[in-house]
Amino acid sequence: MDNRQAQGTTLFTALLVLIGIGVVVQLWLLAASVDALMRHQQKIPLYAALGSAAVFVINGLLVLYVINFDRKIKQ
Repeated sequence: MDNRQAQGTTLFTALLVLIGIGVVVQLWLLAASVDALMRHQQKIPLYAALGSAAVFVINGLLVLYVINFDRKIKQ
């Protein structure tokens, strides 16, 4: 494995860890919003949905970056 592939593997792993953390944050936001709905709090689910949408966009951009990076490494 040459130096470029080793750097690619490290970057790929770090990005996948960040994506995994984002998914866990989204699950936590879902649990918090369901709990707030059960307590009849109306504003918290709205804020959780906005935060989840932001995390979703960030994760989507990270996935696209990983796919493009993988294509560059294979060439």
